[in-house]
Amino acid sequence: MATARDVAERAGTSTAVVSYVFNNGPRPVSADTRRRVLEAAAELDYRPNILARALSAGRTYSLGLLIPQIRNPYFATLAEHLENFARQHDHLLLIGDSAGDPEQESAHIGSFIERKVDGVVLVSLLVEPAIQRFAAAGVPVVALHPVPEGVTVSTLSIDYVAAAEASTDHLLSHGYRTLGVVTGPEDSPGTSEHRRGIERALDKHPRASARYVASPVSRFAARDAVQPWFKQKRPPRAIYCSTDEQAFGVLFAAWEAGLRVPEDVAVMGFDGTSECTVTVPPLASVRQPIEETARSAVELLLDRTNTQAARHVLDYALVPSTSCGC
Repeated sequence: MATARDVAERAGTSTAVVSYVFNNGPRPVSADTRRRVLEAAAELDYRPNILARALSAGRTYSLGLLIPQIRNPYFATLAEHLENFARQHDHLLLIGDSAGDPEQESAHIGSFIERKVDGVVLVSLLVEPAIQRFAAAGVPVVALHPVPEGVTVSTLSIDYVAAAEASTDHLLSHGYRTLGVVTGPEDSPGTSEHRRGIERALDKHPRASARYVASPVSRFAARDAVQPWFKQKRPPRAIYCSTDEQAFGVLFAAWEAGLRVPEDVAVMGFDGTSECTVTVPPLASVRQPIEETARSAVELLLDRTNTQAARHVLDYALVPSTSCGC
């Protein structure tokens, strides 16, 4: 197995310079010397000792992702992109899936802190306690959802209120006047933002109304949540879902009830995951920039000069399709 000394001899330099190249410091290395070291390392199939490298650099070369449900297509896609960008920065991504269980989430938080991860991408069930624990341990955090007022943490997300308003406006533009709204749990991040956006749109359409049901973020729970509506004589004419995952369940519930989409009931999702293109009919949704979110989250966590908490707002796109009546 090749050593740093072997690489140094092949590149015509010292072991200290080899260390500077692979640890990005602490001293600068010229472009020509860096090239020679990297070429020598590739020729010798040299791999630096990750533990020694971590001790030298004061980091573990690992990032954490804390999410409520890996089966959700949005989170699965997010994890895929995060792993890719973390790997590009020589970091390993550790995933903590709470499965919607606060105790399991707390255990994952403790595990990330014990492992001294270099940062955490957070979608938390209990936002404030999670952020407080990471802050006390000195672990940088980027939250991918709105956080309560007064909580100091960097956030990276779309404007949920504006996106919810735009998608509701779109449904109302089709002439639908009775809306059903499937949100996440009342205390989950983003639920209040979805409601605010929907109410803004309804304020512009006095003859329109909405009924709400809170549901765990799963297609099965959403199917069960809307079944009572579909048994009514006059079910909602259009249904807005706070996630694509829930919208998939609503589409199935409509089919079970013998309702046609969009002729009898229109359906709108939220996230813009790739599964929207293979539902029957194709699902209208609000597309989140998942790849850009992952890239920016990794860059924010690894930028040690960026110590100020800030809100970073990303663009979204309304994607009409057959399910909404387009």
